[in-house]
Amino acid sequence: MVYEEDRAQQMRDDLEAAIGHYMVAVAGRLLDEGLPVSSISSYGDYDDPSQDAFGADVEGSVEFTRAFRRKVFGEGRDAGLLWCGVSGWCFFSIPEGAGRTLMESARWMGGGLTPEPRRVAAFLSEVQLDAEFSGSDERPFYRAPHAQPQSLLRRLAVFDAASGGTESWGYDSRFARLQVDSCQKRVVSALTAGQQEVVEVALRSGELRALLEILEYVEGTAPRDDAREMARRLCSDLSLRARDGRESHDEHREAFTYAEEQR
Repeated sequence: MVYEEDRAQQMRDDLEAAIGHYMVAVAGRLLDEGLPVSSISSYGDYDDPSQDAFGADVEGSVEFTRAFRRKVFGEGRDAGLLWCGVSGWCFFSIPEGAGRTLMESARWMGGGLTPEPRRVAAFLSEVQLDAEFSGSDERPFYRAPHAQPQSLLRRLAVFDAASGGTESWGYDSRFARLQVDSCQKRVVSALTAGQQEVVEVALRSGELRALLEILEYVEGTAPRDDAREMARRLCSDLSLRARDGRESHDEHREAFTYAEEQR
């Protein structure tokens, strides 16, 4: 009996990891397209009876920043992408106070249980154009809940194997690195763009201090040296320009110099 439970727990753990790597693959594609993915999740308890109420078992999600959700889908909405181990991908958008469940709001992508990340990204592009009519409100079913977890694990294994030699990392570590990679690329692109104007921005001293505190936090917590160095230099540039005035923007430009070196 103990042996059987150990095997079941190992299967739960393996499914959680495999689903997590699939979420990383999809999140990485979306980050490459410039979308602000904020987090992912993975749930591998294939034998959880509480999921029966939803006709589901394992699942994963890709979630976005609140500012992005507000801009694209409107105020007061919980919105994101959910992968269901029974029905594949859906987009959900639940207005605050609507009293609707995620499944009731779902627009289903179709196209199989584990479509490639590029297809999921294409589905989200359609959603951004018309969230109400993208996909279908008719839920597909590709496998029975709780059935054949080993077969599902084999289907998901391809996304772990495609992790570029980092399969020994946890999916959460892979996602964190993808996030910082994406941010670094956007920062370098912004700093090295051509024909940049000098802009006037009115900041209260407290607002400037808060911005510098955030940059110092990034310097201390970013998982890569180049991101930490970029944050340090931006913090230094802003501090010195605040001290020396508008005309010092050509003197205090360490972040720009570093970005040029990163190109």
